[in-house]
Amino acid sequence: MSWKKGIVTFDDGTSCKAEILLSKDGLVYNLKISKDGRDIKEVETEEFAKKLGKSVEEIYPYTVEIRD
Repeated sequence: MSWKKGIVTFDDGTSCKAEILLSKDGLVYNLKISKDGRDIKEVETEEFAKKLGKSVEEIYPYTVEIRD
């Protein structure tokens, strides 16, 4: 897995800088979301979705743009 820098855009249109941890097959495993130069939250997306018995795409209405 490797961390990449990018932008995360949420369903409401809000965009934030993020560090994105990608699995070997390119799936988002973890996000470190930043706003105003500070980390807001680290979210383990795959783990959270699995706990709910759903896929990441079903849980998180966001898009990720890799810039690294």
